[in-house]
Amino acid sequence: MKEKLVDIQTLLEWLGYEDVRSVRVWCKKNKIPLFDVGKRTYTVADFLDIFLEKELKLFVEANYEHPASILEAINNDDKTTFSTLVEAPVTDKVKKVFKNNKTMSKQAQDFLSQIKTA
Repeated sequence: MKEKLVDIQTLLEWLGYEDVRSVRVWCKKNKIPLFDVGKRTYTVADFLDIFLEKELKLFVEANYEHPASILEAINNDDKTTFSTLVEAPVTDKVKKVFKNNKTMSKQAQDFLSQIKTA
């Protein structure tokens, strides 16, 4: 259970706040429970995961055509499908650089020459 706990100082860093009181307000607003153990304050990471999934779902539904497919690609860590669904832009400059980097080594050229002559 200990590994599932996130302390309030970590939340402070993640959220970019400078004061613990702001973190407490944020947690209360987003229904993320905080509890004290000794002198430290914690929450359970699962509550944060649920919050992030909900926010991501709302964002994807508001900004993309196929939200269910995009969310599935994110959950499956399928970067190819994800980039296709969100139409990840690739600039012409990047395309040219990628195409120009496909030069063959001398050994590869010699090998292809041997195959062609055989």
